[in-house]
Amino acid sequence: YHGDCREVDLPAVDLVLTDPPYGVTYSSNAGVGRGTKPITNDGARLALRLQRSVLPRLEAEHVLWFTRWDAWPDVWVDLGQWFRMRGLLVWDKGSPGMGDLNHWGPSYELIASAGEGRTIGSRDQSVLRFPTTPSADRNHPTEKPVELLEYLIAKMQPASVLDPFVGSGSTLLAAKRLGIASTGIEIDKSR
Repeated sequence: YHGDCREVDLPAVDLVLTDPPYGVTYSSNAGVGRGTKPITNDGARLALRLQRSVLPRLEAEHVLWFTRWDAWPDVWVDLGQWFRMRGLLVWDKGSPGMGDLNHWGPSYELIASAGEGRTIGSRDQSVLRFPTTPSADRNHPTEKPVELLEYLIAKMQPASVLDPFVGSGSTLLAAKRLGIASTGIEIDKSR
């Protein structure tokens, strides 16, 4: 759907897999051109209000919620009000991402795992090693690799997936590749 996830009827699903705005007012320092368009609702207070207004509307067996180190405390508190917190996954990107160029480059992102869902198959480790989507191939500045999302969906084996912050659509593509019904919502028409 094209729209604001706070205004769309959200379906009940087995898995919410999403990468919401982190509240860091993302902008690229790569100069004018690709990747410099701001992410809608990405200011610190805006992202918190957005997160807090969407969480009570989610009906899901399990939630996998991407976040950053500095947003994690709010995610823990907010997500924990609605779902049982199960742990934290670390996505090892293999190379540094956005951030202060005069400091260590963060080569990881966090994924909060909450709810009652169970993983399928062997018990895997919580550090997930998948390379990032190359910058030249991205349709969104914080696009997640489809292979990572396929892995996460396959481990949970849901019948249905919801991504209320669809961005470039990677979650929907991963679900489609696995033959899983999915719903996505994106406010920004240009994504």
